[in-house]
Amino acid sequence: MSSLPIYNIAKIFSTTACWTTMICNSIFIFLTMVHLKKVDLTYRKLLTVFATLGMFFSFIEMQIHPFFHSYNNSLINFNMAELPKDLATLQVASYSGVYVTIVSFFTILLAFRYWRMTGSTIVNCFTGWKIIFLISWPLFFGIAATGVVILFGPIDDYAREYTKEVMMESYGIATENISGYSVIAYDQNGNLHWNSLAFTSGIISLMEIQFLIVGIFGFRMYFRMNILLQNVSKSYEMIQRQFFKSLIYQITSPTFTFYIPAILILTVPFFDLKFNLPTGLIVCSFSIYPPIDSIIMMIVVSEYRVAIKKIWKNPKSFFGCVSVNGNSALEVRVVVL
Repeated sequence: MSSLPIYNIAKIFSTTACWTTMICNSIFIFLTMVHLKKVDLTYRKLLTVFATLGMFFSFIEMQIHPFFHSYNNSLINFNMAELPKDLATLQVASYSGVYVTIVSFFTILLAFRYWRMTGSTIVNCFTGWKIIFLISWPLFFGIAATGVVILFGPIDDYAREYTKEVMMESYGIATENISGYSVIAYDQNGNLHWNSLAFTSGIISLMEIQFLIVGIFGFRMYFRMNILLQNVSKSYEMIQRQFFKSLIYQITSPTFTFYIPAILILTVPFFDLKFNLPTGLIVCSFSIYPPIDSIIMMIVVSEYRVAIKKIWKNPKSFFGCVSVNGNSALEVRVVVL
């Protein structure tokens, strides 16, 4: 049975999600840098980089339209992009790297909010150009994930032969012409395929580290928040709680759209089930996360809602300008939180 209609649906879905991400994240970046007056510049830069990563992820996905197919003890990630095979494979590896970079970014976002809320002097270590030290954390794990894909994930001769018939039947393509990566849990003798085990455990471990650290900071922030916010202004308390709430939503959302689907499709081959399924439809959830993330922030944090209402009522305030002696001047009042 042909799975091409499902592939085409996923292709349309990822293209639509890409353009939606570009629009939503561009608005989010603009509002963050121009209108978010009550948050310090370092955190605004982190939010901007994070939104930009989401746009880059969606752009790569739209370019190559990676798709997953599960067959018995195998998983194959392939694409039909009209690109040289090596370039397409590199883009698939980059796609995986950006995926892990996005997951890793939650660690520094939550850690930074925790340090800011507790008044830690650590935040002073990341002002100005030194913000690169914060950003290097997710970049390191993203590069590591790219390396894992390149080292352990290439579609080898056995994987091409094993999936040859099902790929021709389902998509009408020869495995010799596809690029991407594969997970073949067992070889022809029924022995564990160590490259596939290294690939799966490597990618999952890189993400598990992030969720462990996020959990530690999240629980510490939750249990200390009421104490830390007892003697502060109402506006300060409100925005701290809003950012914490938005981070919880932002972590919960990728858990169901990013993490769980990835874990499922990467581990299923090791159960050696007898089935033939275009699991790329499940991974369409990857496409919807980037715009959802920005929308969550703009809904939960009141500063964004206020800015949107202000622009709607007075388009002249679009660039955050106010009138000073009849002239237009950029408002520079910043309250550091």
